[in-house]
Amino acid sequence: MQNLNYYMNDNVKDDYICIEVEGITFLSTGKYYDGINNIISHDLKHADKAAIQYAARKMAALVPLDSIIVPIPNHHGTAKETLFLAKAIAEYSHSSIANILIGKTRESNYLMKKLGTPLTEEQMGFQQTKPLPDGFTPIIVDGVVDTGTSAKAAFHALGGGIVLSFAMSNTLLEQQEVQSVGFHR
Repeated sequence: MQNLNYYMNDNVKDDYICIEVEGITFLSTGKYYDGINNIISHDLKHADKAAIQYAARKMAALVPLDSIIVPIPNHHGTAKETLFLAKAIAEYSHSSIANILIGKTRESNYLMKKLGTPLTEEQMGFQQTKPLPDGFTPIIVDGVVDTGTSAKAAFHALGGGIVLSFAMSNTLLEQQEVQSVGFHR
């Protein structure tokens, strides 16, 4: 994992979560069950404008200057809710967006996990449709990371990047020791 300061812009004031799982850096503004995070997370799934703005402001502070925002596709194979979130993050962080991932149409991984048969990366079928511009780090955006499977699928389809979520569940957190850092001016 690179120096954590590399990942932050100067606007970071709050605690955040940064873990590495299977060589992939996961950044998040907080835990799913802390405060109102689970409410905001559910509202993000429904593209609630207030939730998007709230989450985007917090997430934008974690976006490096040399990055490009890449939204994760949903179970219909395209980025929809995450594209709304990515656009808001890009506004706050003055970054560009690359909506360049597609996936297979399938059941949602959330539903499949509830049924006891979570999807694999291969079943999600993420593919990169266009090349990324040189010199930019892809910031893979999702509202919530639970097991990290869709984020890992996006990472592998792009050949790299940093995963950024609004909230992170304990499932992924239990896989690694969490490094939580507070920044103050």
